[in-house]
Amino acid sequence: MTVRPAIGADSAAATDAARRRFLHELGGLLAAAGIAPAAAAATPAACLLTPAATEGPFYLDDALVRTDIRDDRPGQPLRLCIRVVDAGRGCAPVPGALVSIWHCDADGSYSGEGRGNRQARFLRGVQPTSQDGVATFTSIYPGWYAPRAIHIHFKVLLGRSEALTSQLYFSDTLNREVLGSHPAYRAHGVPSRATTQDPIAGPHPNQMRVRQAADAAGLLEAEFTVGITRT
Repeated sequence: MTVRPAIGADSAAATDAARRRFLHELGGLLAAAGIAPAAAAATPAACLLTPAATEGPFYLDDALVRTDIRDDRPGQPLRLCIRVVDAGRGCAPVPGALVSIWHCDADGSYSGEGRGNRQARFLRGVQPTSQDGVATFTSIYPGWYAPRAIHIHFKVLLGRSEALTSQLYFSDTLNREVLGSHPAYRAHGVPSRATTQDPIAGPHPNQMRVRQAADAAGLLEAEFTVGITRT
């Protein structure tokens, strides 16, 4: 008796092969971009105030309190860890702060904006900081839109008071590698403008540290320490 393959088996095998090929390429591109593996020791952040930046036109105040903000949007998986510290008190962690983040998808579109996206809330979320001052989100690597560089918006709230609104950035090398390698971004291409040429980032952008996560193949982990002052 001949055993026939299940319908779609060839397609599934091709998808798995493509995924393995991308994960292999990902390790190489991270090394080329100078991205540290997860086992590398993190360098302590300087205890500095994080400069504020405009919230832009795409902020919505009805984001859900949740860790995973992807809503099935395709893209390079990304875990974002934002540590909030009090720069006026020796970088003491700030527990219980609310961190809100929002960014565009692989095609450069925001939820809540444009035809078909007004009711959606993808790639938006709020998390309280832990006792260590850390808020963690599971998302995707952002895409881009002219004239901006690739970025993630964030806002820190202490109770009902806004402590800081600003934006986070990646290295240009990693931007080129991820957007040029992952299939979700290929159709949109890679931005030609460097981050330091961004009209908001300026010459000293809030650049995140990025590494490969130890607990999930293909997952990138980005981290940034946000310095605020509590009054």
